[in-house]
Amino acid sequence: MAAPTAPFCIMISFEIAPEDEAEFNDIYDHDHIPNIMKLDGVLEIIRFKDAVPNDRGWLVNSAIYFLATENVHETPEWKALSDLPRWAQVIRPKVKSRTRRAGPVAAWFSKR
Repeated sequence: MAAPTAPFCIMISFEIAPEDEAEFNDIYDHDHIPNIMKLDGVLEIIRFKDAVPNDRGWLVNSAIYFLATENVHETPEWKALSDLPRWAQVIRPKVKSRTRRAGPVAAWFSKR
């Protein structure tokens, strides 16, 4: 087991309608994530989606944010960057549900 490169992480999952996927991906990848990456303490972000829609027909997209310090996602700076217009005004109303989990990294395994 390798030493963790980030001691904390947060995972956020969103359910979205299939017809909103292209816009969601565009805004998440080109606006939201680059803005959040500007924050001190945000080290790395990976994004993935479930291979098939869930039982309600929604697409489930998730992101894991690797953080240098605990609770970066609860700072006013994170909130300000997360509330920028295209994310807050265009995507948030289209999100069917959101779940968020945060905590310390318990173990880290890598072949890198």
